[in-house]
Amino acid sequence: MKLKSYISAAVPALALLIGAASCQDDTEKIDNSIFAPVADTSSTINVKPTTGTVTGYVEACIAKKADTDVEVTFAADESRVAVYNELYSTDYEMLPEGYYSIPESVAVIPAAGNTTGKVAVKFNGLNTLDLTKTYLLPVRMTSRISALSNDTYYFVVKEAALVSTVAGMTRNYALFARGNQANELDAMTQITVEALLYPTDFPNMLATVMGIEGQFLVRVGDAGIPANQLQLATASGNITDPAWTFDTNKWTFLTLTYDTKTGECKVYFNGVQKGSTQTGGYRTAVDWNTASGDITDGPRGFYVGYAYDANRWWNGYMSELRVWNRILTPEEINAPFHFYTVEPDSEGLAAYWKMDEGAGNTIHDYANGYDLQCNEAPEWLPVNLPAK
Repeated sequence: MKLKSYISAAVPALALLIGAASCQDDTEKIDNSIFAPVADTSSTINVKPTTGTVTGYVEACIAKKADTDVEVTFAADESRVAVYNELYSTDYEMLPEGYYSIPESVAVIPAAGNTTGKVAVKFNGLNTLDLTKTYLLPVRMTSRISALSNDTYYFVVKEAALVSTVAGMTRNYALFARGNQANELDAMTQITVEALLYPTDFPNMLATVMGIEGQFLVRVGDAGIPANQLQLATASGNITDPAWTFDTNKWTFLTLTYDTKTGECKVYFNGVQKGSTQTGGYRTAVDWNTASGDITDGPRGFYVGYAYDANRWWNGYMSELRVWNRILTPEEINAPFHFYTVEPDSEGLAAYWKMDEGAGNTIHDYANGYDLQCNEAPEWLPVNLPAK
Protein backbone atom coordinates (compact mmCIF):
# COMPACT_ATOMS: atom_id res chain seq x y z
CA MET A 1 0.00 0.00 0.00
CA LYS A 2 1.45 3.34 -1.02
CA LEU A 3 0.64 6.00 1.57
CA LYS A 4 2.08 9.35 0.63
CA SER A 5 0.84 12.89 0.98
CA TYR A 6 1.64 16.43 2.32
CA ILE A 7 3.31 18.58 7.92
CA SER A 8 6.16 18.41 11.69
CA ALA A 9 5.86 19.87 13.74
CA ALA A 10 8.91 21.72 14.46
CA VAL A 11 12.14 20.88 12.54
CA PRO A 12 14.39 18.84 14.85
CA ALA A 13 17.85 20.17 15.68
CA LEU A 14 20.71 18.42 13.93
CA ALA A 15 22.27 15.65 15.94
CA LEU A 16 25.40 15.25 13.89
CA LEU A 17 27.64 14.40 16.79
CA ILE A 18 25.30 12.49 19.09
CA GLY A 19 26.67 9.05 19.72
CA ALA A 20 29.74 9.70 17.59
CA ALA A 21 33.06 8.28 18.58
CA SER A 22 35.17 10.76 20.55
CA CYS A 23 38.53 11.95 19.38
CA GLN A 24 41.28 9.62 20.54
CA ASP A 25 45.06 9.57 20.53
CA ASP A 26 46.59 7.61 17.70
CA THR A 27 49.89 5.78 17.50
CA GLU A 28 53.02 6.67 15.56
CA LYS A 29 51.86 4.47 12.65
CA ILE A 30 50.59 7.47 10.64
CA ASP A 31 51.68 11.07 10.14
CA ASN A 32 49.71 13.59 12.12
CA SER A 33 46.42 14.60 10.47
CA ILE A 34 43.15 16.29 11.22
CA PHE A 35 39.88 14.52 10.59
CA ALA A 36 36.16 14.45 11.41
CA PRO A 37 35.41 12.27 14.46
CA VAL A 38 32.34 10.67 12.89
CA ALA A 39 32.08 7.95 10.30
CA ASP A 40 29.14 9.59 8.53
CA THR A 41 29.68 13.29 7.88
CA SER A 42 26.36 13.77 6.08
CA SER A 43 23.31 15.25 7.86
CA THR A 44 19.87 16.21 6.59
CA ILE A 45 17.99 19.39 7.41
CA ASN A 46 14.27 18.90 6.79
CA VAL A 47 12.59 22.21 5.98
CA LYS A 48 8.95 22.97 6.83
CA PRO A 49 6.98 26.18 6.23
CA THR A 50 7.57 27.14 9.86
CA THR A 51 11.30 26.41 9.91
CA GLY A 52 13.27 29.16 11.59
CA THR A 53 16.96 29.14 12.46
CA VAL A 54 18.61 25.72 12.42
CA THR A 55 22.05 24.96 13.80
CA GLY A 56 24.37 22.21 12.66
CA TYR A 57 27.81 21.36 14.02
CA VAL A 58 31.21 20.45 12.65
CA GLU A 59 34.34 19.40 14.52
CA ALA A 60 37.97 18.58 13.83
CA CYS A 61 40.17 16.13 15.69
CA ILE A 62 43.89 15.49 15.50
CA ALA A 63 45.49 12.07 15.22
CA LYS A 64 48.32 12.84 17.64
CA LYS A 65 48.45 15.60 20.20
CA ALA A 66 50.63 18.48 19.03
CA ASP A 67 53.09 20.56 21.02
CA THR A 68 51.50 23.84 19.85
CA ASP A 69 48.01 25.08 19.06
CA VAL A 70 46.60 23.98 15.71
CA GLU A 71 44.19 26.34 13.97
CA VAL A 72 41.50 24.78 11.84
CA THR A 73 39.41 26.76 9.36
CA PHE A 74 35.91 25.65 8.40
CA ALA A 75 34.57 27.03 5.13
CA ALA A 76 31.98 26.21 2.49
CA ASP A 77 33.51 24.44 -0.48
CA GLU A 78 31.32 24.40 -3.58
CA SER A 79 33.74 22.12 -5.44
CA ARG A 80 32.71 19.26 -3.14
CA VAL A 81 29.12 19.34 -4.44
CA ALA A 82 30.21 17.53 -7.59
CA VAL A 83 32.16 15.03 -5.50
CA TYR A 84 29.08 14.25 -3.41
CA ASN A 85 26.78 13.99 -6.44
CA GLU A 86 29.17 11.61 -8.16
CA LEU A 87 29.52 9.44 -5.07
CA TYR A 88 25.79 9.18 -4.28
CA SER A 89 24.30 9.56 -7.79
CA THR A 90 22.41 12.69 -6.75
CA ASP A 91 21.82 16.02 -8.46
CA TYR A 92 21.94 18.46 -5.56
CA GLU A 93 22.69 22.16 -5.90
CA MET A 94 25.01 24.26 -3.76
CA LEU A 95 23.07 26.01 -1.00
CA PRO A 96 23.10 29.70 -2.01
CA GLU A 97 24.98 32.25 0.05
CA GLY A 98 22.84 34.09 2.55
CA TYR A 99 21.17 30.93 3.81
CA TYR A 100 24.13 29.85 5.96
CA SER A 101 26.97 31.25 8.02
CA ILE A 102 29.81 29.97 10.18
CA PRO A 103 30.08 32.65 12.89
CA GLU A 104 33.34 31.25 14.35
CA SER A 105 34.98 29.79 11.26
CA VAL A 106 38.42 29.42 12.83
CA ALA A 107 38.72 27.04 15.75
CA VAL A 108 41.74 25.85 17.71
CA ILE A 109 42.93 22.44 18.77
CA PRO A 110 44.96 23.48 21.81
CA ALA A 111 48.43 22.19 22.47
CA ALA A 112 48.24 18.74 24.02
CA GLY A 113 44.55 18.66 23.07
CA ASN A 114 42.82 16.58 20.44
CA THR A 115 39.69 18.45 19.29
CA THR A 116 38.32 21.85 18.36
CA GLY A 117 35.03 20.98 19.99
CA LYS A 118 31.78 21.68 18.22
CA VAL A 119 31.73 24.56 15.75
CA ALA A 120 28.29 25.94 14.84
CA VAL A 121 26.97 26.24 11.30
CA LYS A 122 23.89 28.48 11.22
CA PHE A 123 21.06 28.12 8.69
CA ASN A 124 18.30 30.69 8.25
CA GLY A 125 15.51 31.52 5.83
CA LEU A 126 15.45 27.99 4.46
CA ASN A 127 11.66 28.08 4.09
CA THR A 128 12.09 30.75 1.39
CA LEU A 129 14.12 28.42 -0.84
CA ASP A 130 12.72 26.79 -3.95
CA LEU A 131 12.06 23.48 -2.23
CA THR A 132 11.37 21.64 -5.45
CA LYS A 133 15.16 21.31 -5.36
CA THR A 134 17.52 19.70 -2.86
CA TYR A 135 20.55 21.66 -1.73
CA LEU A 136 23.95 20.73 -0.36
CA LEU A 137 26.33 22.68 1.87
CA PRO A 138 29.80 21.10 2.03
CA VAL A 139 31.87 22.48 4.94
CA ARG A 140 35.53 21.60 4.59
CA MET A 141 38.22 21.77 7.28
CA THR A 142 41.75 22.96 6.48
CA SER A 143 44.87 23.48 8.58
CA ARG A 144 48.67 23.60 8.41
CA ILE A 145 48.38 19.88 9.15
CA SER A 146 47.11 17.68 6.35
CA ALA A 147 43.60 16.28 6.53
CA LEU A 148 42.38 12.74 6.12
CA SER A 149 39.80 11.87 3.48
CA ASN A 150 36.82 12.65 5.75
CA ASP A 151 37.64 16.35 5.90
CA THR A 152 34.22 17.58 4.73
CA TYR A 153 30.82 17.73 6.39
CA TYR A 154 27.81 17.66 4.09
CA PHE A 155 24.49 19.25 5.04
CA VAL A 156 21.60 18.16 2.80
CA VAL A 157 18.75 20.69 2.79
CA LYS A 158 15.38 19.52 1.51
CA GLU A 159 11.65 19.91 2.01
CA ALA A 160 10.21 17.96 4.91
CA ALA A 161 6.96 16.09 4.94
CA LEU A 162 4.30 17.99 6.87
CA VAL A 163 2.89 14.67 8.05
CA SER A 164 5.45 11.92 8.49
CA THR A 165 3.63 9.47 10.80
CA VAL A 166 -0.02 8.40 11.04
CA ALA A 167 -1.97 6.06 13.31
CA GLY A 168 -3.69 2.87 12.22
CA MET A 169 -6.96 2.61 14.18
CA THR A 170 -8.31 -0.71 12.92
CA ARG A 171 -9.92 -2.57 15.85
CA ASN A 172 -8.76 0.22 18.15
CA TYR A 173 -10.17 3.32 19.84
CA ALA A 174 -9.08 6.31 21.91
CA LEU A 175 -10.62 8.22 24.81
CA PHE A 176 -9.58 11.00 27.17
CA ALA A 177 -6.53 10.12 29.21
CA ARG A 178 -8.13 12.02 32.10
CA GLY A 179 -11.87 12.35 32.66
CA ASN A 180 -13.77 15.62 32.21
CA GLN A 181 -10.57 17.48 31.42
CA ALA A 182 -11.53 19.23 28.18
CA ASN A 183 -13.20 22.52 29.09
CA GLU A 184 -12.61 23.91 25.59
CA LEU A 185 -14.82 21.11 24.23
CA ASP A 186 -17.76 22.07 26.44
CA ALA A 187 -20.77 24.22 25.42
CA MET A 188 -19.81 24.56 21.74
CA THR A 189 -22.62 26.40 19.92
CA GLN A 190 -20.58 26.22 16.72
CA ILE A 191 -18.29 23.36 15.85
CA THR A 192 -15.89 22.39 13.08
CA VAL A 193 -14.59 18.82 13.03
CA GLU A 194 -11.60 17.98 10.83
CA ALA A 195 -9.69 14.78 10.14
CA LEU A 196 -7.23 13.46 7.59
CA LEU A 197 -8.54 9.96 6.88
CA TYR A 198 -7.40 6.92 4.91
CA PRO A 199 -10.04 4.17 4.97
CA THR A 200 -8.80 0.84 3.72
CA ASP A 201 -12.25 -0.76 3.81
CA PHE A 202 -15.70 -0.44 5.37
CA PRO A 203 -16.32 -3.94 6.69
CA ASN A 204 -18.88 -2.87 9.30
CA MET A 205 -22.27 -1.25 8.93
CA LEU A 206 -21.02 1.67 11.04
CA ALA A 207 -17.59 3.20 11.55
CA THR A 208 -16.80 6.02 13.96
CA VAL A 209 -14.64 9.08 13.44
CA MET A 210 -15.24 10.89 16.74
CA GLY A 211 -17.95 12.07 19.11
CA ILE A 212 -20.50 10.79 21.60
CA GLU A 213 -23.07 8.11 20.77
CA GLY A 214 -26.65 9.34 21.16
CA GLN A 215 -25.62 13.00 21.37
CA PHE A 216 -23.34 14.31 18.62
CA LEU A 217 -21.31 11.79 16.63
CA VAL A 218 -19.40 11.97 13.34
CA ARG A 219 -19.55 8.51 11.81
CA VAL A 220 -19.73 6.62 8.53
CA GLY A 221 -22.48 4.23 7.42
CA ASP A 222 -25.81 3.23 8.97
CA ALA A 223 -28.85 1.12 8.21
CA GLY A 224 -30.21 2.22 4.84
CA ILE A 225 -27.14 4.13 3.65
CA PRO A 226 -23.86 2.94 2.14
CA ALA A 227 -21.15 1.85 4.56
CA ASN A 228 -18.81 4.55 3.17
CA GLN A 229 -21.25 7.47 3.50
CA LEU A 230 -20.61 10.09 6.17
CA GLN A 231 -23.35 10.78 8.70
CA LEU A 232 -23.75 13.21 11.58
CA ALA A 233 -25.77 11.34 14.20
CA THR A 234 -27.35 13.57 16.85
CA ALA A 235 -29.88 13.30 19.66
CA SER A 236 -32.30 15.20 17.40
CA GLY A 237 -31.92 13.12 14.24
CA ASN A 238 -29.24 12.17 11.75
CA ILE A 239 -27.91 14.18 8.82
CA THR A 240 -26.33 12.80 5.66
CA ASP A 241 -26.06 13.33 1.92
CA PRO A 242 -25.36 10.84 -0.91
CA ALA A 243 -22.41 13.03 -1.95
CA TRP A 244 -20.67 12.44 1.40
CA THR A 245 -19.00 9.17 0.38
CA PHE A 246 -15.38 8.22 0.99
CA ASP A 247 -13.10 6.44 -1.44
CA THR A 248 -10.98 3.65 -0.01
CA ASN A 249 -7.19 3.55 -0.12
CA LYS A 250 -6.74 7.27 -0.56
CA TRP A 251 -6.34 10.24 1.77
CA THR A 252 -9.33 12.52 2.27
CA PHE A 253 -9.29 15.63 4.41
CA LEU A 254 -12.71 15.88 6.03
CA THR A 255 -14.21 19.11 7.33
CA LEU A 256 -17.68 19.13 8.92
CA THR A 257 -19.24 22.32 10.28
CA TYR A 258 -22.42 22.65 12.37
CA ASP A 259 -24.19 25.68 13.81
CA THR A 260 -26.47 24.73 16.70
CA LYS A 261 -28.43 28.00 16.39
CA THR A 262 -29.47 27.44 12.77
CA GLY A 263 -28.88 23.70 12.35
CA GLU A 264 -26.80 24.42 9.25
CA CYS A 265 -24.40 21.59 8.41
CA LYS A 266 -21.75 21.60 5.68
CA VAL A 267 -19.26 18.92 4.68
CA TYR A 268 -16.05 19.44 2.71
CA PHE A 269 -13.77 16.81 1.23
CA ASN A 270 -10.29 18.17 0.49
CA GLY A 271 -11.61 21.71 0.80
CA VAL A 272 -14.50 21.28 -1.65
CA GLN A 273 -18.06 21.33 -0.31
CA LYS A 274 -19.80 18.05 -1.06
CA GLY A 275 -23.53 17.92 -1.75
CA SER A 276 -25.83 20.62 -0.47
CA THR A 277 -25.91 22.44 2.85
CA GLN A 278 -28.06 20.37 5.18
CA THR A 279 -30.23 21.49 8.09
CA GLY A 280 -30.42 19.45 11.27
CA GLY A 281 -32.72 19.65 14.27
CA TYR A 282 -29.99 19.58 16.92
CA ARG A 283 -30.12 22.90 18.79
CA THR A 284 -28.22 22.10 21.98
CA ALA A 285 -24.64 23.20 22.54
CA VAL A 286 -22.25 20.34 21.82
CA ASP A 287 -20.56 18.98 24.93
CA TRP A 288 -17.63 16.70 24.17
CA ASN A 289 -16.09 17.24 27.61
CA THR A 290 -17.53 13.93 28.76
CA ALA A 291 -15.42 11.18 30.23
CA SER A 292 -15.94 7.71 28.82
CA GLY A 293 -16.79 4.81 31.07
CA ASP A 294 -16.21 1.11 30.60
CA ILE A 295 -16.42 0.36 26.90
CA THR A 296 -19.00 -2.40 27.51
CA ASP A 297 -21.31 -0.73 30.00
CA GLY A 298 -20.78 2.99 29.34
CA PRO A 299 -21.56 5.70 30.20
CA ARG A 300 -21.50 7.16 26.74
CA GLY A 301 -18.57 9.54 26.43
CA PHE A 302 -16.22 11.05 23.88
CA TYR A 303 -14.34 8.54 21.77
CA VAL A 304 -12.25 8.45 18.63
CA GLY A 305 -12.94 5.32 16.58
CA TYR A 306 -15.61 3.85 18.86
CA ALA A 307 -19.31 4.29 19.58
CA TYR A 308 -21.84 1.97 21.21
CA ASP A 309 -19.86 -1.19 20.60
CA ALA A 310 -16.36 -2.17 19.57
CA ASN A 311 -17.49 -3.32 16.11
CA ARG A 312 -17.69 0.29 14.92
CA TRP A 313 -13.97 0.92 14.59
CA TRP A 314 -12.37 2.99 11.84
CA ASN A 315 -10.77 0.56 9.40
CA GLY A 316 -7.63 2.37 8.27
CA TYR A 317 -5.50 5.32 9.25
CA MET A 318 -6.11 8.68 10.91
CA SER A 319 -4.16 11.90 11.25
CA GLU A 320 -4.69 15.62 11.96
CA LEU A 321 -7.83 15.30 14.11
CA ARG A 322 -9.09 18.77 15.10
CA VAL A 323 -12.06 20.26 16.91
CA TRP A 324 -12.79 23.97 16.60
CA ASN A 325 -15.38 25.83 18.66
CA ARG A 326 -16.19 28.05 15.71
CA ILE A 327 -17.08 27.53 12.05
CA LEU A 328 -14.17 27.76 9.64
CA THR A 329 -14.68 29.62 6.39
CA PRO A 330 -13.92 28.00 3.02
CA GLU A 331 -10.91 30.32 2.76
CA GLU A 332 -9.55 29.04 6.06
CA ILE A 333 -10.15 25.42 5.11
CA ASN A 334 -8.25 25.93 1.86
CA ALA A 335 -5.39 27.96 3.32
CA PRO A 336 -1.90 26.73 2.35
CA PHE A 337 -0.94 23.53 4.16
CA HIS A 338 -4.19 23.53 6.19
CA PHE A 339 -4.94 19.89 5.40
CA TYR A 340 -1.65 18.85 7.04
CA THR A 341 -0.88 21.32 9.80
CA VAL A 342 -2.23 24.30 11.74
CA GLU A 343 -0.79 26.46 14.48
CA PRO A 344 -1.70 25.00 17.91
CA ASP A 345 -2.69 28.45 19.18
CA SER A 346 -5.08 29.15 16.28
CA GLU A 347 -8.24 31.01 17.24
CA GLY A 348 -10.96 28.62 18.35
CA LEU A 349 -8.84 25.46 18.10
CA ALA A 350 -10.21 23.44 21.03
CA ALA A 351 -8.31 20.18 20.44
CA TYR A 352 -5.58 19.14 18.02
CA TRP A 353 -4.54 15.50 17.87
CA LYS A 354 -1.89 15.17 15.17
CA MET A 355 -1.57 11.42 15.81
CA ASP A 356 2.10 11.54 14.91
CA GLU A 357 3.71 10.09 18.03
CA GLY A 358 5.20 7.08 16.28
CA ALA A 359 5.24 4.93 19.44
CA GLY A 360 3.11 4.11 22.46
CA ASN A 361 -0.64 4.50 22.92
CA THR A 362 -0.95 8.14 24.01
CA ILE A 363 -2.25 10.71 21.50
CA HIS A 364 -1.08 14.21 22.44
CA ASP A 365 -3.34 17.26 22.13
CA TYR A 366 -1.19 20.11 20.84
CA ALA A 367 -3.83 22.79 21.49
CA ASN A 368 -4.87 22.41 25.13
CA GLY A 369 -3.34 19.22 26.49
CA TYR A 370 -6.47 17.06 26.25
CA ASP A 371 -4.51 13.89 25.54
CA LEU A 372 -6.17 10.69 24.39
CA GLN A 373 -5.32 7.15 25.39
CA CYS A 374 -5.68 4.35 22.86
CA ASN A 375 -6.94 0.93 23.89
CA GLU A 376 -3.69 -0.42 22.51
CA ALA A 377 -0.74 1.06 20.68
CA PRO A 378 -1.79 1.93 17.12
CA GLU A 379 0.08 0.75 14.08
CA TRP A 380 2.35 3.74 13.55
CA LEU A 381 2.88 4.10 9.81
CA PRO A 382 5.61 6.32 8.26
CA VAL A 383 4.21 8.44 5.44
CA ASN A 384 5.22 11.43 3.35
CA LEU A 385 2.33 13.88 3.13
CA PRO A 386 1.57 15.65 0.91
CA ALA A 387 2.63 13.36 -1.91
CA LYS A 388 5.24 14.68 -4.28
